[in-house]
This record gives sequence, structure tokens and C-alpha cells, in this order.
Amino acid sequence: MNSHRRNRLSAQIASISTLSLLLPGLALAQGFALEEVIVTAQKREQNLQDVGISVTALDQKSMSRAGITDISRLDLVTPGMSYGFIGSDAKVAMRGANSNNTFADNSSIAGFFLDEVYRPRASQQSQAYFDVQRVEVLKGPQGTLYGRNTFAGAINLYTNKPDTEEFAVGVRGSVERFSRYTTEGFINVPVTDNAAVRLAFNTRDSDGYIDNKGAGEDLGQDEARNFRLSGLWQNDWLDMTLRYSNVSQEGIADGIFAAEGICQPINENGITDAFGRQQNCENPYPESAPNSRFDEPWEANMDVDARRDNAEENVTFHLNAALGDYFTARYITSWTDWESEFDWDGDWSNQTGYLYYWDEKTESVTHELQFLYEGERLKATLGGYYSVDEIEFGFSQYRTDPFPFSDFADYQEIETTTTGIFLQGDFYVTETLRLIAGIRYSEEEKDTDTFSGFSTDADGNPLPGVNPDGLDRRPIDIYRYELRPERSAKQDFDDTTYRVGVEWDVTDDVMLYANWATGFLSGGVNADGSAFEQQESEAWEAGMKSRWFDGTLQANVAVYYNEYTNLTTQQLIDVGGGVFQTITVYGGEIDTLGLEADITWIPTDQWILSAGLSIMDNEYGTFGAANPFVQANGVDVSFLDLEGLTPPWAPDFTLSLSVGYDFDLGSAGHLTPFLQFYYSDDYNTDD
Repeated sequence: MNSHRRNRLSAQIASISTLSLLLPGLALAQGFALEEVIVTAQKREQNLQDVGISVTALDQKSMSRAGITDISRLDLVTPGMSYGFIGSDAKVAMRGANSNNTFADNSSIAGFFLDEVYRPRASQQSQAYFDVQRVEVLKGPQGTLYGRNTFAGAINLYTNKPDTEEFAVGVRGSVERFSRYTTEGFINVPVTDNAAVRLAFNTRDSDGYIDNKGAGEDLGQDEARNFRLSGLWQNDWLDMTLRYSNVSQEGIADGIFAAEGICQPINENGITDAFGRQQNCENPYPESAPNSRFDEPWEANMDVDARRDNAEENVTFHLNAALGDYFTARYITSWTDWESEFDWDGDWSNQTGYLYYWDEKTESVTHELQFLYEGERLKATLGGYYSVDEIEFGFSQYRTDPFPFSDFADYQEIETTTTGIFLQGDFYVTETLRLIAGIRYSEEEKDTDTFSGFSTDADGNPLPGVNPDGLDRRPIDIYRYELRPERSAKQDFDDTTYRVGVEWDVTDDVMLYANWATGFLSGGVNADGSAFEQQESEAWEAGMKSRWFDGTLQANVAVYYNEYTNLTTQQLIDVGGGVFQTITVYGGEIDTLGLEADITWIPTDQWILSAGLSIMDNEYGTFGAANPFVQANGVDVSFLDLEGLTPPWAPDFTLSLSVGYDFDLGSAGHLTPFLQFYYSDDYNTDD
């Protein structure tokens, strides 16, 4: 089980590749200034510099300068965050906790919220960002105001609301390497003094950047078509926003690329063996073709197209009502239908006869009711949450000659019902000193049915669409599935999470803060019917939010210590017939100590310089898993002990630097070259 290590170094001139047509209502950049950034990280509007937790907040201009069009570059400007992917799944890591395990009934360690609505699947975090107002990355547990699966943080994406003030149109296009063409646009139409509609769209097309020497197409191709239609109605005390979005993302995925290039440890018999003293760097799988391109970082040699097909429909409704001078009521409800398909070459080579298939379907309904109180000495948020996620997840393979035959298929139907009630308040001891306290009770019920799939009928005859050399369609469309009651289960989970903090305004421009918070990551049910418990986090953080030199320099610094306990890992179990199944089991704990700094300096209105720094000491405590290879080699060691080692996706040091200069072209507008540099220590991408 070798690990793959990577070193990241990137630089870009973001604005040079972008051409924009901006009509009335979308102003051209007029130099740089440190403006007040309003965030809703704590469920109410606040100046970023007044929020006593670590938040990286980027508005539309900042995202454009950094080349951020989805989650894949967000870590380059967010100290303490790392990003990876497997197939369509985003693998977010934050402050030492990682999302290596998003398989089946597992979730990301950082919750993703689009217009305040939680998306339960890691594959949903890979959507394109378009017509975005801002993105907020909250670091550390967010258990009180956000609840489940904000174990290490949360990512909030806010799209632009319709505007009743003026008609506006904007169009932007970009051309990049590998024939990547992106368009984005919007049209905002006031209907009356109280109502407006807004239509936004996004397209992306690209060739692959990973050269496939085999029969399959190059990896990393995109074909995306997305749009969002929004309507707003408002008066002096009430506003309502209704959004409908449609997301379609297809193409040839980057694949399970981080795992490519790994040599296999084998024993003297040539069998894959974690204790083997020899290395096999030619064949990713026994009996596969030898030319697997393991020695080239941007090449593959596969006969199967790594096809990806993601689609989402969403309807979200927001209501805000001012109830007198001190109270506001907010109601948010949504419906989401998400489907994801992903194919992969099971033998990682140009040899035919081996395919993997992943299928996900999720239908979610959410409701959240909040009451906000804004008094002179107390600001508080009381709320309740309810959601139902109907999740279907399947993994299938079809293996024929020259490999041993296998039509292994598992399919889970998981109904997750989540309820929560929360309260958090800021009490002003004096005008400059505040105490913060919050609590949330969450309850989750998971009802799981597991099915086994077969490519033959009850008599052993191949089903229609099943051929000796492959399948006409995906297994989920043609296999015969049987309910396995002994592998189905119902489990209940509950947790109470807390936050306690203090904030002190030393001056009008300097705030010191400290807080303690807890969070949890949902437990779940495996395909064999066994349960795994929820994972828990506890975090201490102290920091400073500050501005200096007449508001031209902003320096935000935080130190933190996090404890992650009851962590899970993946384990292979032998289900017979030479087939191994992946389940989730208890693994152990991680301790993380770190420092982060986020600095922006604007010496003149033409220059902007920024830096982000993360220093992290991260290691496993008691952590390990049963060794899946013991039965193959007969060695009497059944536990892989990782205590004291560094967890994956946790570089000791990262540094980002950027500089931009604004050229005023008079009536022709502005030209803003922007140079971005990012360095990361090397780190593991696997346990």
C-alpha cells in the first residue's frame, strides 16, 4: 500500500486569458481598495473583520483574479485547505482532516452549502461556480450553526440575487490551454419596483490534459452546460427569492489519477503483498498489459473511456421577514435531484476485459427556520433544521477474458432523515468585549437496503445486453438485483455540539478572539449491514483580525489545535469467490497544531499584494486498520499501525503569493495582469 506524494507549484497570469463584455450594471475595476467584506458565516450579516473565527472570503473580483471557477483552485488562496479528487468526488482536506473516504455512505469532512443549502455528496462539490457573489471557507468545526458533516469546516457559495434597481447584462469568455473554452453570462431584468428576474449561464469545453496512449480518449475533458433562473419579490419588510438551477457536467474524467504511478509491493511468488520485498512497477493489476505508462506523470494507457456524467436540478426558496425593530424570521427550503455516473478501466491498462462502474442518485428535501434577534447587548440566532436525503449508491464491475470472470455488483438505498435545533448568541459585556456561546442537538436516522447484482438470470444465462466481450449498457440498467435483508439495517445517530468564544476590539481596526468548538461527521451503514460510528472533532483557536496603515494593510492570523477522534478508514473484506468488498471501519485519531496567516496590502490604488501562509504539525495518534493482504501471504501480522505518521493531504508548509497591477486605459477600460504563485511541501495522498 505505497503512498503517492506530490509537490505543487503554480503560477498564472489570470486576467490575460479572459475577455469580458460588461454592459450597464457591471462596473469595470477602478483600481484596488480594501473594501468592507460582508459575510454570513454566522448566519447573519457581519463584516469579515468582526467575525471571531477563521474565514477566507472571496468576492467576484477576487475569484476572477485568482482564476477560481470551481473548487479545484480554491485551496491556492485558502491557507490550511488542500484539494484532490477521485472521479467526480472532491477530496477536501482542512487543518489536518481529510476526505479520503467519500465512498458509499460517507461524507466530506467539510460541508458544501450552495445558497445556504447543504449538498450531501462529495461529487456535488465539483460543480462549476458561475454568477457567484462570494465564496466563504470556514475553517474549524461548525457544529452549532451548520450541524452534520462540518467536522473540519464548511464551504459556502452564494450566487447573485436579482436586482430591482437596473437592467444589466454581462458576458465573459476565456481561452486556456488544452483547448479549454469557458463562457459565463447573466441578464438582470427589473420587472417592477418590487420584483426582478435574473438568468445566468455557464459553459465549459476542453480537450484532455492527460495523454491516453491506449484505445480510450484523453483524460480530463469537460463538456458542461449550466444555467440558473432566479426571481425576487420584496417590499419594506419582506423579501422572497426563488431559484431554479440545472447543472450538466459530462466528459472524460481526470480519473483516479492520484493513484496512478504506484508500484505494487509483491512477494517472491509475484502476489500483491503489503509485506512483499519486491516491487512491480509494470502492471497495475496481475495479467494486465505491461505498458501502463507508470513512468510518465501525464500519460495513461487505457482502453476504457473514463466517462463522467453528472446532472443536477435544484429549486431553492428563501424568505426573509423583518418582525419589528429587533427580530427577523428566515425560512429556507429546497429540493435537489442529483445523478452521477463514472466509469473506469479496472486493470489500468490497454488490455480489454475489465471495467468499473460507479452510480449515484440523490433526492434531497431540506427545511430550515431561523429567528434572529439584534439587540444592543445581545445578538442571537435560534433555528431548526429538517432534511430527508434518499441516496442510491452502486459499485459494479464486469471482468471477462483474459481475467477471471466477475460480475460483482452492490447497490445501496439509504434514506437519511436529519433533524436539528440550535441556538447561538453574542453577548456584549461592554462595547468592545463580547462573549459567544452556542449549542446544537442533531439527530440522524439511516435506513439502508442493500442489493446484490448479477449479469445472469436465475438459471445462469446471460441477461440481454451481456456479451462475452462486454456490456451494451451500464450494469445498473441491465443487471438483475436481489435484496439482501441480512446486509440491510437501520441505525440512529445523535450528537450535541458546542461553541464558546470571546472577542475583544482592541481598537477600531484590531480584534483579538479565542474560541472552543466541537463538530461531528455522520455515522453510516456499510453494504454488508455493519454500522460505523460518527466521527468527532474538538478545536481550540485564537486569532487576530486587523487593519493597519490607514486601512491599506489587512493581516488576519490564527493559531489552532484540533483533535479528531473516532476516525474511520476503509477496509477490504473477503466476501468469497476471490471478491473483496470495501467497508468503513473505526481507524483512530489525529492531532493537529497549526498557524495560518492571510495578508493583503494595497500600497497604492494601482497595486495589490497578498500572501497566505500555513504551517501545520499533524500526525496520527492511535490509528490503523486490518491488513487485507494477510490471507494472501500467510504472515501473522493483521494490523497496519500508522501511529506517529503524517496523515494524507496535510503539507507541513504552504505559501501563496500574488501581485496585481491596474492599468487605467481611459475610455478603453482597465487591464489588470495578476501573477499568482503557490508552493506546498510534498504530502501523501493515501493512508
